[in-house]
Formats: sequence, structure tokens, C-alpha cells
Amino acid sequence: MRRSLSSYLMPSLVDIVFISLLLALAYGTPSLRLLNDPGIGWHIRTGEWILQNYSIPHTDLFSTLATRPWFAWEWLFDVGVAQVHSWWGLNGVLAGGALLVALTFALLFQLTLRRGAPFLPTAGFVVLALLASTIHCLARPHLFTWLFTLLCWYLLEQKRDTPWLWAIPAIVLIWANVHGGFLIAFALGGLTLAGDLLTPSPPQDARREDARRASIRLGRVLALSLAASLFNPYKASLYTHIYQYLTDTFLIHHIQEMQSPDFHSFAAKCFAALLFLTACIAVSKRRQLRLGELFVLVFFAYAALFAVRNIPVACIVLTLTVAPLLTRDQQAPVSFSQRMAAMESRSRGHAWAVLFILVTLATCANHGNFFGQPLIHASFNADRFPLRAVAYLNEHPSQGPLFTTDAWGGYVIYRLWPNQRTVVDDRHDMYGSDYMKRYLKIIDGEPDWAAHLQATGAHSVLVSSTSALASLLRLTPEWRLVYDDKQAVLFEHKPGAP
Repeated sequence: MRRSLSSYLMPSLVDIVFISLLLALAYGTPSLRLLNDPGIGWHIRTGEWILQNYSIPHTDLFSTLATRPWFAWEWLFDVGVAQVHSWWGLNGVLAGGALLVALTFALLFQLTLRRGAPFLPTAGFVVLALLASTIHCLARPHLFTWLFTLLCWYLLEQKRDTPWLWAIPAIVLIWANVHGGFLIAFALGGLTLAGDLLTPSPPQDARREDARRASIRLGRVLALSLAASLFNPYKASLYTHIYQYLTDTFLIHHIQEMQSPDFHSFAAKCFAALLFLTACIAVSKRRQLRLGELFVLVFFAYAALFAVRNIPVACIVLTLTVAPLLTRDQQAPVSFSQRMAAMESRSRGHAWAVLFILVTLATCANHGNFFGQPLIHASFNADRFPLRAVAYLNEHPSQGPLFTTDAWGGYVIYRLWPNQRTVVDDRHDMYGSDYMKRYLKIIDGEPDWAAHLQATGAHSVLVSSTSALASLLRLTPEWRLVYDDKQAVLFEHKPGAP
């Protein structure tokens, strides 16, 4: 009885990983990174509109220059984040993002151990995966893709012969309304099925029949997942929209997260180290790899090298696939790694993690204070966003549309909508490459910049004080400078000017 009780009260290593990550991301200085993306601003306002109107928008809400229909394909995330924001403000949004990241990597650690991986190699892989994932660690819908990728791949790897495999269509049903990354489920399942079909059948009749039944079951799961993904506001058109977005070469070459990683950064170096370890283990243990697993490893390694945004999901898949290949020899002496894994298996509960979640939620509900001590104070990064300039605009509203950068548009929407409309933000898939080409001509101050700016109908311009556009506007008599804080400048079009 006493031993059983202690197993539930003793914090597990997974608890420690979870609490440490939550502390760092929600309470520490790195918390600023989660709010480093402007998109969370329009996600919150979109969710508020949906909650107020009980419908999903198909046309743009924020811009005066919408060029194409708007696919609010992450509407379910928008509703959730808007509700959290209404309860606890940005503190809740920050804590929610931190909880998702902490849960994902704590589960990655636990599920990799459950697959038989030794403790120390697992810890090393998870640390590298976590550090590499900081390259795209932002409070945005893709955090759910990290978690769902982990769950789907674990179910495919570890639960293929159990009813748990049928949980994948349920995951896809939610996933398709949260983030476009739901296509990863089909990549994982499709590559696994292709590997099974291309693997020579076992000579024994019983094993051949089992393999055939497993392939049929997986095919049915994929078919049901496809049907589940169509339960979204845009039906099959969502696939067409995602395809057009991901194959737009102009956007791919101009959106930073869709470009190949720069291996001069620390996070990219961590990914390179993890990729190197993966290759070494896959080669040395190649006979233990199924053909489907090999397909998945190659596909996700390539995806991560192709675009920065794919690095976190690749790290998750690579870790869960290759770390278990290092299972120790049963005849070897018991090692430290083995003892730690045994101790972890004796931890039955996660009371400490649950308690820390409750403390975090209570802190958010109390405006970031816990027993009078300020612990969480979430805000947009003042070094990255024009907080002071937007505060000025809030007190001195522009009489017409505002032109700003795509990196600031989401923050402007968060602070000033619906009183202030913009003419651009970071919803590149809605604006399209033709419009973004004209936008870049304005920002870069190309010879026809003035005509393109006039075509937007913007009455005011908010840009960096050191930008080429700011320098040109200072010399243009039709525009007057009304605000300058050395970080951002605000210009207004003079009344009566052409």
C-alpha cells in the first residue's frame, strides 16, 4: 500500500520535463518568443468574430483590399484562442502555447521510452529535438500539428494491431479544422502502407494473412481519415487551397518559415546534429527498420531541409523512430540508463504536473499574480512590434485604411480592429503572390512604388523608421510625418493631395 502510494506521489521524469518546459516558456524570459509572431493577433480577432456571429468567415474581415476569398482554415483554433483570451488575456494565450509545447515534448520523452528506447539516448534526442524546434516555437495553430503528429506516428508504430489505430480519424477530424498540417497524417499513414505493400510477403501462410489484414486495416483507417477531413467549412476546396498555397513559388521564396534552414543558427545546428545521429543509427540498424519507417525518415528529413517550418515535426518523427532502435542487449550488465528507465516505469501518476497546470491556470485567472506575486506578464515583444506607435494610433485614429508591413499587420489588427482597417498583414495565402509582389515594390521603394501605394487606398503608413519607404515618404510632399519614435514612423496623406 505504501509503495503503491509513493509511486503515485513521486514525480516522474516526464513530470520534470513538463514542468521545466512550462516554467521556461510561460514564466521565464523565453516566453517572449511565443508571442513573436503577429498572426496570433488576427487569430484572436477572427475567433471573437466567429463567437459573436456563429458563422465561419469566407470573406476578409480586416483588410480593405481583399483580392481573393478568405479560407479561415484554422477557425477551431481561432475560437479556442479567442475564448482563452476573453478569460485571461494574453497571459492565457501565452500559457496555452507553453502548455502545448511542454505536453508535446514530455509525451515525446515518455512514448519513446515506452517503445523500448534507452533512457540516456532518449533524453539526448528529446533535448536536441526541443532545441531545434525553437526555430519555429510560436503561439500559433501549428503547435497542435506538433502534438497530433506525435500521436498519429505513435499509434501507427505502436498500436497498429489494436483498436487504438481507429483514433487517427478522430484526430484528423479535429486537426483539419485547427491547422493545415493535417496532411501529415496522410503522409505518415500513406508511406507506412506503401512500405507494407512493397515488403515481400512472409513465407508462412499465417504471417502473410496477418500482414494482409494489417494493410487492409490501415487502408480503411486512411479512407475514414480522408472522409473525416472533409468535415470542414470548405469541404474539398480546402485541399485545392492548400495545394495552391504550398506550390506558389513566389511565396515559398519570400516567406521566411518556408525557406531552407540557415545552419548558422543554433537551432538549425541542433537539427543537423539530430539528423546526423538519425542517419548513423538508421544505417547501422537498417535491418531493424521496416521499409515504411525508412520512407518516413527520408520524407521528413527532406521536408525539414526544404522548409524551416517542418523542422519540429521532423524532429518528433525522427526521435520516435530511431531512438528505440538503440535497445540495449538483455545480456549486458544493468546500466544507469536502464535503472533510470526502471524508476520511470514505477511512477504511476502525474500529480505534480497536474498541480502545476492548475497553478498556472489560477495565475492566469488572477491577472498573472499568484498570492500577490506577479509571475506571468505576457505582452508582445516591444523590440519586434511598434507598441508605442500603435498606442499613438489608438489615441489619434487614422481616417482611412492603414498601410503597414506584413510583419506588423497582425499586431495592428489585434490592437486597433475594427476601428482601423489595414491593407496588408501576414495572411499571404489570402492576398496571393500578385498582390504581395506589389506590396514588396512599395516596401522596397521601387520606381513605381508611389502608384502602387496610391492603388491600395491607404490614408496612413506605419513602417520602420529605417526602411526605404520611410526615407522616400519623408521626401514626398503628399505625405506628412505625424509620429516618430526611432523604431516606427507614421505618415498621413495630406488632405487634397493627389
